[in-house]
Amino acid sequence: MTNKKEINEKEKEKEKINEKELEKEKINENEKEKENENEKDIKKGHYTLDFDPQQKHPLQNKWTMWVDGYSGSRNWGEDMKKILDFETVEDFWGMFNNLVSVSKLKHGTNFHLFKHGIRPEWEDEGNVNGGKWNLRINRQVSRLDDLWLDTVLSIIGETFEPEEEICGAVVSIRNNGDRIAIWTKTAAKKEVQLQIGKTWKQGLNLRGIRLSYLTHKNSLSTNKRSGFQATYEL
Repeated sequence: MTNKKEINEKEKEKEKINEKELEKEKINENEKEKENENEKDIKKGHYTLDFDPQQKHPLQNKWTMWVDGYSGSRNWGEDMKKILDFETVEDFWGMFNNLVSVSKLKHGTNFHLFKHGIRPEWEDEGNVNGGKWNLRINRQVSRLDDLWLDTVLSIIGETFEPEEEICGAVVSIRNNGDRIAIWTKTAAKKEVQLQIGKTWKQGLNLRGIRLSYLTHKNSLSTNKRSGFQATYEL
């Protein structure tokens, strides 16, 4: 005969088994509820990407791309032509991807990217007290297309500080070597200009390459044959 102790132990084991089964049932019920909720969410479109192909992403500033020198004119700015105004990331790429690569431009041609309202001219109110950082590019080791794109992205992406000092950038195609320049607003602010130059040099990984800064006033008053004297150098 089984004693009371054995009976109690068996009953306790049954209770434990029943409790485990109840827990499993609860877990299964919860999982089914979650699956049903997921199915409802999917039907409602809650799991679709929150993406609108028509939405555009604004830049901090509005910009204008210009071109000149393509006609062979010897007079500065005579054939200056506006290509496009843009103020969103998508409009920039739509323009840039449809431009001729700068490495394929005709000698004498310049592309100018400037903040909207500033013309790419020394005499413009936004440029008259400023200057430019110059990078001369050796054609034998040229990375012109990449250097120009990286410079443009740095400018419209507001990489330089303070960003209000940036007026624009120019790429110039020449027989004696291509050039890229960043135009700034206030040449007299030495520390600011040096910081902009350092940021540009580091961003383009220009090791062992010299950058020079020229004020527009010096450029206007200096005889080209005697050469331009750099205001700052890096």
